[in-house]
Amino acid sequence: MLEVTKIIIKYFASESDTFVKEEDTWKYAEDENLPLNQAIVSNIVSGLTSVKAQRELVDIEDFADYGLSEPKLKVTITDKNNEQTVLNFGDDNEAVSGTYISIGNNEKTYLVNSSLKTELQFEKNDLAQIEELPQIAVGNIKKIEISSEIGTKTLQEGEVGGLWTLYKEDGSQVSVDTSKVNDYMNYFSSLSLMNFISYDTSDLSAYGLDHPKKITVFYEEEQESEDTSEETEGEEQAEEDEEPVMIQKEFALFVGDADETGNYYVKTADESYIYTMAAATVEEIMNLSSEELISSLVTDYSLADVDKITIERNGETYVLTRQEAEVEKEDSEETTTEVKYYLNDKEIQYEDISNFYSKVSALEWQNMTEGQNGEKAEITITFEKEDGMQDKVDYYPYDENFYLVTKADGSQMFVNKMKVREMLEAFDEMIENWNK
Repeated sequence: MLEVTKIIIKYFASESDTFVKEEDTWKYAEDENLPLNQAIVSNIVSGLTSVKAQRELVDIEDFADYGLSEPKLKVTITDKNNEQTVLNFGDDNEAVSGTYISIGNNEKTYLVNSSLKTELQFEKNDLAQIEELPQIAVGNIKKIEISSEIGTKTLQEGEVGGLWTLYKEDGSQVSVDTSKVNDYMNYFSSLSLMNFISYDTSDLSAYGLDHPKKITVFYEEEQESEDTSEETEGEEQAEEDEEPVMIQKEFALFVGDADETGNYYVKTADESYIYTMAAATVEEIMNLSSEELISSLVTDYSLADVDKITIERNGETYVLTRQEAEVEKEDSEETTTEVKYYLNDKEIQYEDISNFYSKVSALEWQNMTEGQNGEKAEITITFEKEDGMQDKVDYYPYDENFYLVTKADGSQMFVNKMKVREMLEAFDEMIENWNK
């Protein structure tokens, strides 16, 4: 195969693009500071040195009929022996998706696939190597910080319970729906850059990157193990049984102004180059809001999710707990898990709980609010887990249409009055049956 060391691509009435191979690396002669994508140049070389003709043209009377008397594109290929081959590109034959080319001084003329010519039509920035951003697994993300001129908002996983909290710019905080958080985090598992813009960062203000918005992702990544090719089978098994070592990592993306197409200029903390990123991606990430992340449910716990529920109503306190025990199956040595529920240490059947709890877990808020004060809660329900998670929810009568609900994280919401009344009636009925 021809070993190419230099390629000059010359368009009619324009500057040339020159690629020179030094050892095993291609350089862009017109701008050696450009982070040249080696694969792109290799593909260009491969295309030019493996041209397959659709047919050869013979007995040509006028090369102007094929656009070859004054070629609009000329490529000069130099090999390691300093021998040159010139390819002249003429007109296109759209009927057969072809392009006319000739060699040297039109010694040979062919019709070739037009894709060869198309691959030689590029802008300088199209040649740049675009940085690959980290593809972060959703489950490994622990915190997101988004900073702008109005402050910083933070989405962070709690130390216990796997629950997430959104801390707003004004210092307030609100618990959010884990499933919606995961949907949001998916953006960081497939984050990518669009176009290379510049390696010159001497004037970041031209791109709005002198005072940028900043997105910071704090995440964990499994530490790569060292080469253990000589380990024995037993050692390999022991290593598989070990918990992976997770290391703490951080990724920061700076966001500037939008370009003329609406996409945003961006820059990573690790690279000095400027790129664009799709407007839809940037705006979805930046416009992180509590309204989009909060569950429509007042409380989003299944009965199996919690270990203890404390209910305060009419001056009385009721503690509902669940216990699991392994019991043997009849006529079998196998065991099964048996779940029992207790209200104030007295056993209560699941059927007696289910109606009340289904109404608790199905309650949806109508509107978020803030700064409201309830006089006396008609019912208070506190959910707890053994890992330390605790969520206290107070229900206050508000007006003829709504109850005001206040949660432990300070969030407040209005809930349909009739739905709350149905929940209260179901609770009173449960207690009445339990006391019989």
